[in-house]
Amino acid sequence: MKDLIKALNSKSLEDCFAGLQREGAPLALATAVQAISPTSGKPGDKALVSADAIVEGWIGGGCAQPAVVEAARGALDSGESSLIRVGPKGEWEPLQGVVDYTSGCLSGGTLVIFIEPMIEQPMLNVLGNSPAAHNLCRLAAQLGFTVTLTCPGLETGDVPDEVHQKTDFSGASGDFIVIATQGEHDRDALKAALASNASHIAMIASSKKIAGLKASLTKTGVDSAQLDRIHSPAGIEIGAVTPAEIALSVLAELVRVRRGKKMSPVAADQSAGVPATETNGGCCGG
Repeated sequence: MKDLIKALNSKSLEDCFAGLQREGAPLALATAVQAISPTSGKPGDKALVSADAIVEGWIGGGCAQPAVVEAARGALDSGESSLIRVGPKGEWEPLQGVVDYTSGCLSGGTLVIFIEPMIEQPMLNVLGNSPAAHNLCRLAAQLGFTVTLTCPGLETGDVPDEVHQKTDFSGASGDFIVIATQGEHDRDALKAALASNASHIAMIASSKKIAGLKASLTKTGVDSAQLDRIHSPAGIEIGAVTPAEIALSVLAELVRVRRGKKMSPVAADQSAGVPATETNGGCCGG
């Protein structure tokens, strides 16, 4: 146990968390930030907590643990951090933003504990080497997505440091896949996306263009049910024109999907800056 506590209170915490997370249980990190003696937990003590129990580490004795587990369950359900206080009833005034838990511990003492849900970052794979693709990668990385930019011909200098790079569509994966090829490698990117287990696939293209691509892929034997997985036109309607605005529109849609919000339909022939009057050979390719 001492070794586990040492690991949890050192830089190897991320390694410990990664190993536990592979077992599939969502976890919260509990950190003691204040202790009023007598308490067995001290400031800086940490523990990884599931919705059912303390998994690893130390956050005080049996008096504090039920409150920590309950708070961790709430944090995992809501995705939001919380600050809790555990101690004898009636010994302190309520504080805004702090959730109080009464402890029946005979020794008394109070612990203030920060509960943080350790939620894995969603994975976004952007297929394409267009300006919109690069802008989407940069914005998504800032909003907490783990981002990969995939396209043949990519060069290292083209990709920001926080964005992973692949030059082969095969094996494309991610929670979200956005096809931003805009005229180059469209069909190859679509096929790779459809071969993945992504929960959400979107393509930056007009309704007219995506209809043509679907018809073409149907002729090659691609199942229509598979093609129905493609959400296009991608993005929400904000009147986007520039590549950065297009990326913002698409990312807004991804955030809404991620948070489980209902989507408002995009105008029939305009999405993410693709003009309704687009003709073959336009900004998204023929």
